[in-house]
Amino acid sequence: MPTTLARTFAALSAINEAILYAKSPDELYQKVCDAGFSSGDFLAVAVFLVEPDGRRLRFAAGRGDDIARLRSIEITTDARTPEGSGVGGEAFRSRKLCISNDFLNDPHSLAWREGAVKAHVGAAAALPLLCDGRSIGVLYVTRFEVGSINEGMISLFERISANISHALENFEREGARRDGERAMRRLNRMFGALSATNEAILKAKTELDLYQRVCDAAVHGGKSLATFVLLREPNSHWLTPVAATGQNLDLIRQARYSIDPDNPHGRGISGQVFRTQKAMVEDDLVGRTKGTTWEQVNVNAGAVACVAAPLIKRGISVGVMFFFVSKSWAKDEGIVALLLRMTENVCFALQNFDRDEEKAQITREEERLARMYAALSATNEAIIRATSRAELFDLVCEASVQGAKFGSATIALAEPATELLRVVASAGPNADEVRSLKFATTDEVPEGRGLTGTCFRTGR
Repeated sequence: MPTTLARTFAALSAINEAILYAKSPDELYQKVCDAGFSSGDFLAVAVFLVEPDGRRLRFAAGRGDDIARLRSIEITTDARTPEGSGVGGEAFRSRKLCISNDFLNDPHSLAWREGAVKAHVGAAAALPLLCDGRSIGVLYVTRFEVGSINEGMISLFERISANISHALENFEREGARRDGERAMRRLNRMFGALSATNEAILKAKTELDLYQRVCDAAVHGGKSLATFVLLREPNSHWLTPVAATGQNLDLIRQARYSIDPDNPHGRGISGQVFRTQKAMVEDDLVGRTKGTTWEQVNVNAGAVACVAAPLIKRGISVGVMFFFVSKSWAKDEGIVALLLRMTENVCFALQNFDRDEEKAQITREEERLARMYAALSATNEAIIRATSRAELFDLVCEASVQGAKFGSATIALAEPATELLRVVASAGPNADEVRSLKFATTDEVPEGRGLTGTCFRTGR
């Protein structure tokens, strides 16, 4: 077996071993380059990966004497450009091995010729790196001898390319599995928080109690970093924290929040969410708040991302609910949807609280009217049954206290030839105390300037 081919087989073996031991794609790339260069007869072995915009291949890993040059060259994916017409760009586009056995005289290598001459590059090849059938980059090799890449070496290159691509697909599947498991754990936590929120809605006795229970559920059940509720102050543009759970709550409470767009404190997320009644997801709080009144607070609190949703009652914004979360949670549509569902459930509960309060108010009003009718009925009965004025007054006071549930009832009559009112009947727990009080009909003395004297003088 020729020496060159033997060394290439050795490189294949070393690369396969590198594939077995690599723990990540980045580690794989470097191990492959190290193994390929150490075992093969190459000037350099390098990996180029496509950039996110898909226009260029960037240097990602490499080993060898030609690495300094390869690290600095530009390779594009566009065949219409000189930098995209070489072996790297062609291998990436065609997803096939591409070789140049006379690199310095190859018209497709013109863009890199000056550097290649200095590096004494005689031949070059690019092997496509594939993942699920799509090109993600190339394995790029250079050699000293012109015409040194023969059919046997090409066959081995193809096996190397296939083995690396297989390893990349395994990494992607494993990464997807881990991501899926993490996402499932996150979703399970958030479903638990949603369940705890619903339980809080059932158990809460007041709105403030509800807010605190929901904050507790989001942090302790859903693992939100911090959750807090802002409510609008009555007849004001300010929002006040009324419930909070989680980290750095003192910093959250120190910050100011407004719904006024003309106020510096009203131009942030809370003001916008309150005014538009639309939820917001921000996965870069540091960047968004830079140069604003909240910049230092977010830096000190370590807040990186948040979900903010409006609290709406009968179509009117009453506050904002904030969830501080990690960046990965803010980018997870399932997590965001569950957080918004929690807020919607809170809004639904607020409307139920209103309806319950209305029902309670109606019940109280009905009870009050029933007591008044009972007192009126008892008063009419007293008028019929009384045999004297004194008895009439006593019966009317007793009927008012017992039927209408008044704290006390008193009748006072004007004393002839004086400016005083004399208590002639009184009922209730403090009847004896009332009888000892002094009432006047004139406003010239303090005893006549209260409700009793005013009522006597005005007839109202």
